[in-house]
Amino acid sequence: MLILPIINRGRVMNIEITLKGSHKIRSKVHYKGAEEKEIIVNREKYSNSIFQDPKKESAPTEFIRSKSILYPRNFLVTTKTETTSDRYDVYEVSQPPKKVNESLEKLYGKVITDYQNEIPDTSRRGRYVSLQELGMEKELTEEKIAKLKRVIEEMKQKDAYHENIPEKEVQDFKDILTFIQHFQWSVIPSSTIKETSLQDTLKALEVLNSRDYRHLNKYYHTAKANQEIYTKLSYIHQILYGEPLHLIESPKKEKKYMKTKEENDYGQVA
Repeated sequence: MLILPIINRGRVMNIEITLKGSHKIRSKVHYKGAEEKEIIVNREKYSNSIFQDPKKESAPTEFIRSKSILYPRNFLVTTKTETTSDRYDVYEVSQPPKKVNESLEKLYGKVITDYQNEIPDTSRRGRYVSLQELGMEKELTEEKIAKLKRVIEEMKQKDAYHENIPEKEVQDFKDILTFIQHFQWSVIPSSTIKETSLQDTLKALEVLNSRDYRHLNKYYHTAKANQEIYTKLSYIHQILYGEPLHLIESPKKEKKYMKTKEENDYGQVA
């Protein structure tokens, strides 16, 4: 389970990141020629490709794009096998949006890898995501945002806001917003804590300087950094479209507009 910790209104929230164009189509199966943790694009296998590199977060994305050039269609991802058999689950995933920058390529690759690491009928291990470590902060500099605001204001003054805007930086921001909306950002129920409670815990553990303290401190700083980047994204969305970014869905919205968590994770066997 890929988790984005983030601070919102004095609370530390945990957001699960998945892909909107993905769903589980088979559970507990094993097909000849398809092993666990596989990505299959137009019958090409990630495990047999030159792209396979466990240390490169964008490697799965590069493989998918490379094998989809001629025939861009849905592809398959197999999970790990069960602990007691050679059977795995199978995801069907739609094509990624066009490439914008390396940080988003890494994030997409991390979601695919998270699917690969899933074990059927086993509690999923949480893996934290830092948008800063992925390099997103470098794409959202104050200089670029200031230029965006200036260009949009000039276009409005010329009554040409809806015309094509030639500046590459401005189009890049639009493409970033389009890309991130291909992800599903869902609040994990019962995982939210007050920021003050977390701060009090860190203060009490600081004198110990233990591994638990260091991990918790990193988690808190990751949540703060993610919040800063999300705030920038929301501000950019406000500049471009006149309203803040509504990306993260609460559990109530999830129940109303999405499949239930159980259906989403363990879809019906086709």
